[in-house]
Amino acid sequence: MLQDVTQGAPTRAPEAVAELRDRPGFPRAMRASAQCAVDLYRSDRLLNALMNDRARALFTYVALYLHYGGDEPDGQGLSVGAMKQLCVRLGLCSRGRCEAMLVAMRAGGMLAAVPSPDRRRRLLAPTAKLLALHRTRWAMHFMAMSAAIAQAPTYRTALDDPRFIKLFVRELGRRFIAGTRILDAAPDLGQIAERNAGMMILYSLALAGSVNDAFPPLRPVPLSISALATRFSVSRKHVLMLLRDAEGQQLLVRGGPANNEITFRPRGRQALEMMFASLFVYMAECAEVALQSIGKDRCATVALTGMRV
Repeated sequence: MLQDVTQGAPTRAPEAVAELRDRPGFPRAMRASAQCAVDLYRSDRLLNALMNDRARALFTYVALYLHYGGDEPDGQGLSVGAMKQLCVRLGLCSRGRCEAMLVAMRAGGMLAAVPSPDRRRRLLAPTAKLLALHRTRWAMHFMAMSAAIAQAPTYRTALDDPRFIKLFVRELGRRFIAGTRILDAAPDLGQIAERNAGMMILYSLALAGSVNDAFPPLRPVPLSISALATRFSVSRKHVLMLLRDAEGQQLLVRGGPANNEITFRPRGRQALEMMFASLFVYMAECAEVALQSIGKDRCATVALTGMRV
């Protein structure tokens, strides 16, 4: 039961994912989440040249995780050396690519250098710009999740509390470092997620279906390779190869009088459902852990000071 997962010890049990997929509001939650991901997508040619979409997104989470002390109360913070070490350990990128990403993020105003008591350690910190970007993304996803998870609005409100942000990021990072991977539930999407704008293209095609259709859509949806290439700043060849690979994996099929339609096959629809359900449960669990930790701290403070609540 999903309520057991989000109110007790986090398990990400397959039963929780299956139960969420059966909820009446789940298709609306998927559609809203896909829409917010597409709306928030920012095409940066420099960063695209350095990393694919999946690695670039995870890179910023690793940076935030280190900034908030990792899994240790006395964590040493976000240093260039620690970032390189963790990125190599997680297989995100090489040390050289990590350095290039950090330089690009500083140039883009997302990271800033901060004083370090040890001159051998180059310390960085996320800027207000980077934190605001993530708060907006999390807020939109929690809002989307509210169609299927009753507690989601509480998580969205909690984003105004810096304590929640810190604990939420640390729990997201802790699980990822321990081996949690959202795409383990939808391995057929792995190849697409490694491509620049791969998931955004797939989301856009799913969103092209009628609001009266299911999500992902059962009926054919219009396809314009040129429009997708322009929207996400990739080549037409890039889009075409992605679609061919997706066809080869039996995720979708092209059709129509001029090959200008695609239809999601059952395997593709199931993969998207599994990915979104796994993502929602993962985020809800991490948010619940953060809220429970804040509650425990508050109870401890009350016990020590005798304050009434």
